[in-house]
Amino acid sequence: MGLREDVDRIIEKSIQAVLPDEAVAKALKGREFGQGKIYMVAVGKAGWQMGKAAADILKDRLEAGVVVTKYDHVKGEIPKTRCFEAGHPVPDENSYLATQAALDLVAQAASGDVVVFLLSGGGSALFEKPLVCGEELQDITTQLLSCGADIVEMNTIRKRLSAVKGGRFAQACEPAGCLVWYSVIFWGTLWI
Repeated sequence: MGLREDVDRIIEKSIQAVLPDEAVAKALKGREFGQGKIYMVAVGKAGWQMGKAAADILKDRLEAGVVVTKYDHVKGEIPKTRCFEAGHPVPDENSYLATQAALDLVAQAASGDVVVFLLSGGGSALFEKPLVCGEELQDITTQLLSCGADIVEMNTIRKRLSAVKGGRFAQACEPAGCLVWYSVIFWGTLWI
């Protein structure tokens, strides 16, 4: 095998390793979750892929899940999981309904249970329960997009107008533990 083939193989393996479904499977395989129930919430443009990978790994341990992703990104049913498509980059009524479904799901979690929260790019628009009226949040988001605000600036403002951002969703998961798995610039895991 020549140098070119080696480089191509390394690049292909590297890309495969960071694909959302592959990375979630790697993060969850062999992980101990205790004896409680496991709930899963997957949000973002890669929400369906991450939710599917998690459901495939967790199998019978998964009590129930919610996936919230962009329109036309659901690629089929996921066992024990409700899949929602919603507005991106501007949240819409489906964003609010899907987020409420996730909040209703984690409200069932008890002490000893675990919520696996999978988050990818686009999640800040798709996952939303506004503290202002929905139309006002849509208008603010549109204005921020129009003026060229970057994602950090947008999320700084949206965090203050949201019932689920800024750690509030993790608080909603209490008393269950919350395993947050996210993709921002890199993939990582965080227990909250």
